[in-house]
Amino acid sequence: MTLTIQSIEENQIVTLVLQGDVDTKTAPELLEVLTNLKLKEISHLKIELTAVNFMSSAGLRALIFAKQKMGHESIVSVVNANEEIKDVIIKTGLSTAVSFINN
Repeated sequence: MTLTIQSIEENQIVTLVLQGDVDTKTAPELLEVLTNLKLKEISHLKIELTAVNFMSSAGLRALIFAKQKMGHESIVSVVNANEEIKDVIIKTGLSTAVSFINN
């Protein structure tokens, strides 16, 4: 399955809307989009996962990369993640760096 990523920027808030699975084949696409953002200037990065059924450890590494490159006070949120993705984020301890938003 392919991954599509739409980037919506408004002031210092960036929302990435993902569609498709984030696995070892598609995570490099997410990492490339994140690398091209000016992460230090973003106050809130939202990763919209409504249309994502699966996220591998490669996808989690991309989230960690973003958080590390952003300012200390910046927020990374995972929006509308399914229960399996939330569970993996919690069990890996990434929930200390990433917040959950459900719309």
